[in-house]
Formats: sequence, C-alpha cells, structure tokens
Amino acid sequence: MLTAILAFFQAIPAITGGINNFVSKYYDAKVQITTARVGGDVDVAKQLVTGVVAEGQTRVEFLRVISQSKFLMWLVGGFAFPWIVYEWKVVLWDNMVCFWIYGAYGFTPTIKGLVADWAGVILAGIFGTGGVMAVGQMFFNRRER
Repeated sequence: MLTAILAFFQAIPAITGGINNFVSKYYDAKVQITTARVGGDVDVAKQLVTGVVAEGQTRVEFLRVISQSKFLMWLVGGFAFPWIVYEWKVVLWDNMVCFWIYGAYGFTPTIKGLVADWAGVILAGIFGTGGVMAVGQMFFNRRER
C-alpha cells in the first residue's frame, strides 16, 4: 500500500505535465479554428481566444462571489425560481405525468409580453452568454483591411 502511494506521488509531476500539454494543445487548436474564422489573422485570433478565456474567468469569479454570500444566493434563486417552476411544470406535468394519468398531454400557455422580456433578461444575467462576448470582441477588435 505504501509503495502504491509513493508511486502516485512520484507520478504527480508527469500528470501535471500531461495536463499542461493538453491545455496548451487545446489553446493552439482554438487559436487555429478562430484564425480560420476571422480570415487568417493570428494576432486577432489569439486576442479573441484570450478574451473569451478572460470572460470565462470573470464568470467563475462572479459565481464564486455569489456562492459565498447567502443574500446573493437567495436573490439569484428568487429570480430563477419562477422560471424553474414553469419549466418543470411544462416538462414534468404536461409531458409526463399528465399523459400517464389522463392519457393526453397537458397544456401550459406560453409566456408572453413583458414577462417574457424580463425572463430573458434575468436568465441572461444569471447564466451569462460567452458567445455574445466572443462575437462582440471579434467585432470591436477587428482590423480595417
């Protein structure tokens, strides 16, 4: 048992090196894909990928701050709870339970008007959109040709 534990500790540098190699290759692949999308400019592609990574790190930091505050967790949960209840009513009751009990699917009216607009704003604020940030960075960081 002790030999296995010592062997594991000796393998940690190799495991770390493998992870670093994977992350490096993944970054290079993302840069190559982004370079092809933006028309062959490697510098713009690197800045774009780096911006997306920075946005992801900002999102993680934001979630860490929220998770450490009970008030903020209640606030986010309070905004998300009605939407979660609506979605589960549509999925669970209308499509599963109602069919088993009554033999027909249930019906829940769609959310319309200002409520739908606010739901979209709240959900986008809670869950964020990294793709929109990437497109925005691509637009504002492009070079005039």
